[in-house]
Amino acid sequence: MNKLIQFFKAHPIIKHIVYIILVAILLIVMVAVYLNLYTNHNDRLSVPDVCGLRVESAAKLLEGKGLLYEVIDSVYSKDVPKGFIVEQTPTAGSIVKQERKIYLVINSHSDRAIPLPNVVDLSVRQATSIIEASGLKVEKVTYKPSDFKDLVLGVYYKGKELHEGTLLLDGSAVEFYVGDGNGESDSITTAIDSLVYREVIEGEEL
Repeated sequence: MNKLIQFFKAHPIIKHIVYIILVAILLIVMVAVYLNLYTNHNDRLSVPDVCGLRVESAAKLLEGKGLLYEVIDSVYSKDVPKGFIVEQTPTAGSIVKQERKIYLVINSHSDRAIPLPNVVDLSVRQATSIIEASGLKVEKVTYKPSDFKDLVLGVYYKGKELHEGTLLLDGSAVEFYVGDGNGESDSITTAIDSLVYREVIEGEEL
């Protein structure tokens, strides 16, 4: 030890170089420790699965693990109760740092509204396929006088005639008025009767 001290006294330049190296090493260690604490380098979490939970329950679970959350969208799904989470990003099991925000998509609180497709003048079979593919149902088929057998004359819901584009709740059941092929439709017959009556009245006036 005494020889080392004597050496540094005899070579002051080397002593200063050693001091500089030691200070540099100390600074590097301090910076590394600071960065490790600042970025939570070792503080990583596995994202829990919150799909199928209510937002309130998911919030407690995420916040309990030091994670944040945000509801960014809503969709419509028959497979999940209203207001429950259907999608999350990052997905369950992903490794993230504390205070990472988890983005949530929930199932809509309201039923989906479906525009009625145009099925008038189509066959019952074709019209039924289109209606069911849209998310609606055919509850009843009522035959009406018409020259065209099995063609849809109109679509009704709770006794009211509907037109293309009318909004119905998902799963609503409609009724088809369909031609029986045995004669003219009620609307045509009524129109002819009205014309004949009008001609009679006008004839009497003359």
